[in-house]
Amino acid sequence: MSTRADSTDEAVAGERPTGQGARVLAEATAALRRYTPAGWQDVRTDLLALARRAHRPSAPVRGRHDLGDFLLATDVLVGALRAAVDPVPDVTVAAVHCVTGDGERLTGVTVEVAALFGTHLPTAADTVHDTVDRALGDLLGVLRPPSDAVDVHVHVADVVTDRTAVD
Repeated sequence: MSTRADSTDEAVAGERPTGQGARVLAEATAALRRYTPAGWQDVRTDLLALARRAHRPSAPVRGRHDLGDFLLATDVLVGALRAAVDPVPDVTVAAVHCVTGDGERLTGVTVEVAALFGTHLPTAADTVHDTVDRALGDLLGVLRPPSDAVDVHVHVADVVTDRTAVD
């Protein structure tokens, strides 16, 4: 004759513990969340520095200046577009996505923004669009595809009520 153990004594695979087992698990989880291993703060700084220096490959975007063609990493392009849009009032950039086609030519940019509640969204989107268009010309030079060849999309991903979120 076999008997199944009570769920407070032994958890069955795929089931959550109940009763005493759930209480013990909750206490252990809370204790682990409070525990910071000795020396972690020393290692933490080194780990963050390594992560910042880690090589992150980035797709190239082709541009041209007086000395000839050049390739610009999309990470650099994204950072420059963020910086260009930053002064636009009552919006903040949440994300920037770039799409390239044949020959590393830029074919599309999507800028996701958060806007302050009460902002006239069509006007803000037009301002962001025009700012991105000008910045692309500055960054990619004469190889910048014509405005109608690059789809610039502005997506309002969030509306916020806290002005500090968009300043």
